[in-house]
Order: sequence, then structure tokens, then C-alpha cells
Amino acid sequence: MAKNLFSICHLALMDTALPVGIAIVNRAKKGHVDKILHGLMSADTSIGILKEEGIEDAQLVRMQLDQIIPGLGNPVIEVEVSVTPKATNGEATFSDPELAIILNRIESRMNELKIHLGD
Repeated sequence: MAKNLFSICHLALMDTALPVGIAIVNRAKKGHVDKILHGLMSADTSIGILKEEGIEDAQLVRMQLDQIIPGLGNPVIEVEVSVTPKATNGEATFSDPELAIILNRIESRMNELKIHLGD
């Protein structure tokens, strides 16, 4: 559970906090502290807008972090994969007709070899 919680926090930091923080720093470079506070307190500025402002720089930072330790900047996201087996009647089915021809030829030669070896 603790590892999963750590992964969730890591993903949130890299996905939201980093771009927003970079956008705030970029705004600080352009203006004074009053401009940053006014921008954060106004109704037209939201976290989404700040995230959009800092997303490109955040991607560069994440790539640099990945060069140091793979997965540090772009965390691995767990996914569930499931495979639904196709119902067959005991015979293999091939979507590539050339592959089926080659495999049939190999099978017939194997049968001929068995006959010649007296199996």
C-alpha cells in the first residue's frame, strides 16, 4: 500500500505540481510578486491554465530527470492487461496465408522424415 501511495504522489507531483510550479517561477521572472499573487487570486486564472503554461518546461525537466534515473521524471503507470483467448476447434488459425503455407510445408516434411526414419 505504501509503495502504491508513493507512486500516486510521485505521479501527481510530476503531472501537476511541477508544471504549475514552473509556471509560477516563469511569472515571477517576468513580473513582481504582486503580479503572481494577483494572477493566482483572480477568477480567470486556474490551476489548469498554470499547468498549460508550464507543461513544456516541465517535460524538459522530466526528460532530464529520466537521464539521471529512468522513471524518476516520467513515472511508470501501472496498467491491467487481459487477453481473451480465441475459441478454436483444435486447429491453429493463421491470419497470414503465406505463414500457413510455410507451416504446412514444414509439417509435411516432418511427417516424411518420420516415415523415412521408421518412427
